[in-house]
Amino acid sequence: MAFIVLIGAQATGKMTVGRELEKRMDAKLLFNHQTLDIFAEYVGFIPKAFELSNQLRLDLFDAFVENIPHNPIKSLIFTVLIDFAATEDIAFLDSIASTFIQAQEDVYFIELVADLDVRLQRNAHESRLQAKPSKRDLAFSESELLSSYAANRLESEQDELAACFPHVHTLQINNTQLSPEATAALIIEKFQLY
Repeated sequence: MAFIVLIGAQATGKMTVGRELEKRMDAKLLFNHQTLDIFAEYVGFIPKAFELSNQLRLDLFDAFVENIPHNPIKSLIFTVLIDFAATEDIAFLDSIASTFIQAQEDVYFIELVADLDVRLQRNAHESRLQAKPSKRDLAFSESELLSSYAANRLESEQDELAACFPHVHTLQINNTQLSPEATAALIIEKFQLY
């Protein structure tokens, strides 16, 4: 079994690559907005919505690990945006990795990075808007993307993931020029996730 975490800023292709991995593996994708939008729809994008979303995710991961022999799928793919300067974000990654490592399961942190102009184009892609209702207000979504780009460190430094998480398989992929299919194939080949 594998726990694959696709890390990246908005519109780097996490959900789309996750869907491609889902097609090639006995796995199911949980993209970050599936839990976040449940709470944001009722209370907005306030800190409490993020807190509730994170707790729901942690509960799901615990249940998944507790039920490994009986889960309908072997692997779980999860997407998340991380501010590498925020200690709470690093602690969240450590927490979710530990859940699976303690169960002696392999954990993969794959960071997707892409040029800003490409991310802005992807931000308005039809499949993104269909899956993520909160992104349909394109002016808000683009403003959020640009402001978080300016205010946060949404890309790791060279070898930072490996240094922070020595018991996790790590990889950074610049998928600016790569299709989701090619990116998924690269991940599967690199880690032999056949």
